[in-house]
Amino acid sequence: MVMSRKNTRNASGSGSIRQRPDGRWEGRYSYEDELGAKKRSSVYADTEKDCRRKLTAILKSVDDGTYRKTQRYTLSQWLDTWLAEYCTDLKPATRASYKNRIECRIKPVIGDRQLSSLTNVQLQRFINQVSEGNKDHKPAAPKSVQNLHGILHSALKQAVRSGIIASNPADYLKLPKIKKAQLSPLMDDDITNFLEAIKGDRFERLFIVALFTGMRQSELIGLRWCDVDLEGMTIQVRHQIQKAHDKPEYIFLDETKNGKERTATLTPSVVRVLKAQRAQQAEWRLAAGSAWNNEHGLVFTDEIGGHLKHKTVENHFKKAVKTIGKESTRFHDLRHSYAVAALQAGDSVKNVQEQLGHYSSAFTMDTYADVSETMRQDSRNKMEALIRSVSDL
Repeated sequence: MVMSRKNTRNASGSGSIRQRPDGRWEGRYSYEDELGAKKRSSVYADTEKDCRRKLTAILKSVDDGTYRKTQRYTLSQWLDTWLAEYCTDLKPATRASYKNRIECRIKPVIGDRQLSSLTNVQLQRFINQVSEGNKDHKPAAPKSVQNLHGILHSALKQAVRSGIIASNPADYLKLPKIKKAQLSPLMDDDITNFLEAIKGDRFERLFIVALFTGMRQSELIGLRWCDVDLEGMTIQVRHQIQKAHDKPEYIFLDETKNGKERTATLTPSVVRVLKAQRAQQAEWRLAAGSAWNNEHGLVFTDEIGGHLKHKTVENHFKKAVKTIGKESTRFHDLRHSYAVAALQAGDSVKNVQEQLGHYSSAFTMDTYADVSETMRQDSRNKMEALIRSVSDL
């Protein structure tokens, strides 16, 4: 006897039932997986009644959002989804740097591993390989290794929260320790020599504002006149211009590095420098005529109103510090120079923290611990000299 094949559509229209050539019944249904892709699957039973019962139960779980089906996602697939759906609030430059690290360092080595079977040992081996280097990559600095781990840990933590994996295999990895960066601030005579070296440089005023406010390079390049209060002698630090990580373009951002606005106080000398910059810019604007284009109302521009390039500013800075024998000093060390000078002048750690925009006074104290220790020693020496001058001890 030849068994006839029978096809019936489920009443909801979301699935269908058919009898297979082997006599079993198959219920077909559609669903959307955890990554948002449309999928089809089937249930099987010996009788049409049992098949319909199974299919109805599954369709109900699909409709109410509780349906889960184990999928064979790779780490690469999940990283793509995580970056596209869960990293939308990141700054463009940060998001671009994540993508670059994922594509260049993570995917080529472990991207094809199944997400559900990824283990702590596999990730530890990957971290070790990055730290040690190979024929394609030099050994990575501890900070770079920790950055890679941070991406993996965040992505896998979200996979746990989304119910895709049960636990985070990036937990409890052994990471290389980051050595505390050696600061190279300009101090005492260095500051005097630096100010002499930058006289006449096209970025002289920018360097002076950096040195005496502690603002970051991107914050200075993105500084707008509407945020400068020359009468009140303050700057509202709330913008920056960053270079895209993987593209030859720059991005104006309505936020600082840590996402928080802050108020930087100005000395009378810095106010005079900014007034001179405003006057210079007015001359440039008059000379440029219709070619002038300062879209964001920036304080520091080129002769036709365009924003400055980080690399160009950096090159001028390196040339200046080389002439005073401070080749190892970076532009960012001007920020440290401000902090050291302020602390040595007796400013409180709290004030320095607020001026720099650090998230806590403890971080400021830790960063400048060596300076603080030197100040304590100086204080002890002064106290000792005072005691000896008025007593027989």
